[in-house]
Amino acid sequence: MLRRRLLLGSLAAGGALLAGGRASAAGSERVAVRLGYVGTPCEAVTFAAPGGEPFRRHGLAAKLVPCADDAALAAALEAGRVDAASMNLPALMEPLEAGTGIRVVAGLHAGCLRVVAPEDFVLRTFGNLKGASIATDRLNGPSMKLLSALLRRQGVDPKTDVSWHVYDPAALEPALDAKSVDCVAAQDPLGYALLADKKAVAFLNTADGGFTCGDGIGRGHHCFLALHAGLVDRRPQVAAALTRAYVDSSNAVSRGVGPWALAEVRGRYLDADMFEAIGMLSSYDWHASTDLVLEEIELTARDFRRAGLLKAATDPERLADRAFADVLHS
Repeated sequence: MLRRRLLLGSLAAGGALLAGGRASAAGSERVAVRLGYVGTPCEAVTFAAPGGEPFRRHGLAAKLVPCADDAALAAALEAGRVDAASMNLPALMEPLEAGTGIRVVAGLHAGCLRVVAPEDFVLRTFGNLKGASIATDRLNGPSMKLLSALLRRQGVDPKTDVSWHVYDPAALEPALDAKSVDCVAAQDPLGYALLADKKAVAFLNTADGGFTCGDGIGRGHHCFLALHAGLVDRRPQVAAALTRAYVDSSNAVSRGVGPWALAEVRGRYLDADMFEAIGMLSSYDWHASTDLVLEEIELTARDFRRAGLLKAATDPERLADRAFADVLHS
């Protein structure tokens, strides 16, 4: 049975495993920052921030601000209602195209957007999705957008050469069993649950650059650190401290998520299987960096424009120049 409990906010608890200790009282010397979140697994660093050692070390006192969805989070960033957020780049492309007050400063990780399929389909098609019936978790969601862009790059029209179907998680496993759909493009926790339940294997993955933003430049990312433009312009030291805290925290996850906080997490968050949460977080490629972010934005914009996901008149190079801020070297 598909792990529905993973769809109930359990990864908020997973994020607390990264905190490095209980939150200490915020001293007057620490700068208050507001971190927006939606509640997806890959926001683990954001959830860990209030008690996280990297944020304390960089002089930050983090407050978490919930947002209803990606669009609401982008709007909160643009308006300055939050200072920073971890967001996947496909969800950011349209706001960045519109010239909003958002700056992308670092790549955080890959692995939270997935394309999975039954093993027999993978062996039968060898990566060719033309004519496939593709299930997705959300119409025009980040996984659907990213896969559409990559299909167009490969000469497959994402509007006419494949068919898309939105499935409720409870109905997806029976659809796969019945071969009503060929593969699934989804954001975690759904993609991970299908892998963990052995209902699917990776069809496109991040290990070979097959399903990341900025394909063609090596190890890419799915999620990036986005800051309010006003913070970057008017408080550059705080912007740099936030970037360092996120990069340090993300890279710490790459060294392993320890079990020390299990008892604390179980008492503070929703009931969840923490070992599954740890497995999901550990499956990501946590290689946070400010390098190549400009190139990742530009290449993703080119792919999105080619696929009709951005306006034909959009200049990917200008979009990337406007969107990226090198806060650590400015």
